[in-house]
Amino acid sequence: MTNSKTKEIKIKLLGFGQNPENFFFVKLLRKKFNIVLSETPDYVFYTPFDSEHHQYECVRIFFTGENVIPNFNICDYAISFQHLSFEDRHLRCPLWRLYEDALTEGLKKGFDWTDEQLLNRDFCACVISNSAQTDGKRAEFFNILSKYKQIASGGRWKNNVGGPVPDKCSFQQKYKFTLAFENTYSSGYTTEKLLEGFASHTIPIYYGDPRVTEDFNPKSFINAADFNSLEDLSHYVQKVDLDDALYLSYIREPIFLNNQLPEKYTEDSLLKFFDNIFKGTSTDAKRLFYKKPYADIDYRSVKTRDIKNMLKYKVQTKIKHLFDLK
Repeated sequence: MTNSKTKEIKIKLLGFGQNPENFFFVKLLRKKFNIVLSETPDYVFYTPFDSEHHQYECVRIFFTGENVIPNFNICDYAISFQHLSFEDRHLRCPLWRLYEDALTEGLKKGFDWTDEQLLNRDFCACVISNSAQTDGKRAEFFNILSKYKQIASGGRWKNNVGGPVPDKCSFQQKYKFTLAFENTYSSGYTTEKLLEGFASHTIPIYYGDPRVTEDFNPKSFINAADFNSLEDLSHYVQKVDLDDALYLSYIREPIFLNNQLPEKYTEDSLLKFFDNIFKGTSTDAKRLFYKKPYADIDYRSVKTRDIKNMLKYKVQTKIKHLFDLK
């Protein structure tokens, strides 16, 4: 990896809710660049939870771990789940890639466990806290599969193990399967749930990203997308549970093809995205709107504008109808 630490690069993080020193991309960038956290930044990293980025006229880099589409009118570059191709302005980096400890553990999934250790475990576990902002499929499947055997729920949602567990992976290791359902079904939207199932040395039962097998080995987990209904999915999980050879065939598969992290997610590949950004100056903005303020074109303003236009159209249509105007 070529070292480019001669140039000082001042950055600021907005809306991350954590110690900036611990952010994945700060640690990664420091392996190659001279990164300085600053109140007068050349580059601002911001999230959907931030409302201050419009105050900065420097280069803006949008990052999201949520299922949100970047607005390139107000950011110069973006890092998201989306399968987007927009010149050099977008990097696809799913949230699971940021979970380095889970990735390390997932790569050795079950390989140092004996068959007896893998098979001599309870049925299935989940650790879920968010039950509101979902499409409902997770709760539906939980109820369906629970008719076969009890699912140990270690999160705040439907907890049945005496309270929330302190460590997700340690808890899930006691079970053969884990529920790894995303909040919603959406292309590219793969969070940490699947990877943490692997890191727990289990077979994840996955629902969410229809393109997940472009990243992960399809033989290493049970994918809801392969079944016509959640009932069919439940029946197959039961079949795997009762067939030791079939269970072991899943658990012995590496999580990635050839048991290697895909090239596009290696540190070198991720850093190439920033090579392009940092080779310029802090005034090399690519967004359409860069002056402050730009409140008239942000998400809320656009929504308000659309509502006003819709109401205006309805009122005009009603008046024309009442007075029989052409």
